[in-house]
Amino acid sequence: EDPVREIPVARDLAEKAMHLWQSHASLPILSPATDSIDPYDFNPREICSLDLGSDCRIAPDQPPRVIANARRPLSEYTLIAKDVLSIQDSLHETVVEGLLVVLQDANDLEHLTALREALSGALRFFVVEPAPGFDLKLLRDFKTPPENGRMLLQKFSPNEDSKLEQWIRFARKNGWILTLDIMPGDLPALEQVLRPLGDEDLVFTLTQPDAQRHPTGTYRALAEILREWSFKSPIWIRNTVDNLIEPKDSDSGRLLEAAILTGGLLCDGLGDLVSVETEPVMARATTLAYNILQGARARRTKTEFVACPSCGRTLFDLETTTQRIRHRTGHLKGITIAVMGCIVNGPGEMADADFGYVGGAPGKVNLYARKNCLELNIPENEAVDRLICLIKDHGKWTEPEQPEVLTKNK
Repeated sequence: EDPVREIPVARDLAEKAMHLWQSHASLPILSPATDSIDPYDFNPREICSLDLGSDCRIAPDQPPRVIANARRPLSEYTLIAKDVLSIQDSLHETVVEGLLVVLQDANDLEHLTALREALSGALRFFVVEPAPGFDLKLLRDFKTPPENGRMLLQKFSPNEDSKLEQWIRFARKNGWILTLDIMPGDLPALEQVLRPLGDEDLVFTLTQPDAQRHPTGTYRALAEILREWSFKSPIWIRNTVDNLIEPKDSDSGRLLEAAILTGGLLCDGLGDLVSVETEPVMARATTLAYNILQGARARRTKTEFVACPSCGRTLFDLETTTQRIRHRTGHLKGITIAVMGCIVNGPGEMADADFGYVGGAPGKVNLYARKNCLELNIPENEAVDRLICLIKDHGKWTEPEQPEVLTKNK
């Protein structure tokens, strides 16, 4: 959280990005034959609505839903539950909404039932991926409470049209949402099955590597085919080891990969569910997903701070001032606060922030709400308090939670 300490991290990310570009400069950059996404005019992709349980939907007016990968066999369901519950207890800005688990055999159904009971009230929906050869009939009697949704996940290849039809019919008959892991180039071979059955209760995702494209291009190609078919199925963006450009052993490297794929697609208006499955620790993976959503303005769960010296005219110590403002306002959710060094460039650079703190003259600060300057030449020693008053006046203030005080019985 210390800006000074974050500078080496930013430099490390920049160096990794340059290395990534240089090492893959020869990779063909292929676009879909047609591409309806206009990078200069943001329009979210039109999708159908799907219910994922109590107060949790995939819909045009809803934020992308976050799925965590259990990354453990279901026989360790107590540890999986502990991982999920620890996130709910300690990370107030993030929650696990969906949980991906793999079914290996019939015994895992008992483990899945036990996991469902252990997470009662703490999870919105399950994503179940049956292993190859798993008998779908075993899932007929698996029930979830009304507050939990459930999804099936399965990979399909071009010659599996009968399998695809079987899975779609099973899912619809038994109340599952089916996610299809299919490469865009394989979709035409399955068109004769998919088109007649329609896009009801279907989600699409990609994990298989494409030697011809960066995964970003593959997802865009998928979206273009769905558009041509008039399919409004949601898209799940998965950051997995299989679709990594280059394996990463560091947090910053995994951040870079996930930000390029998920962040780039979200800014293009694609992505209705997201998961970061390259990070081995569930809490860090979930936090990383939420941070990318926040950065792409797809889901605002905490205060976002934008700070820039603007130019050599900076009229106060930017780092200590930003830290002081963050200390007082960091508990707020869903707003952006800009701290800008000077009156010349600052207002333009913070134009999309909700509130602005801008140096106006030596020892004086101007306060903004959106693009409007509402308070001029506030003494610097009063400016943070006046900023908080401005936030309150606009109905965006909430009091910070007070830590529980433990008292000792006498």
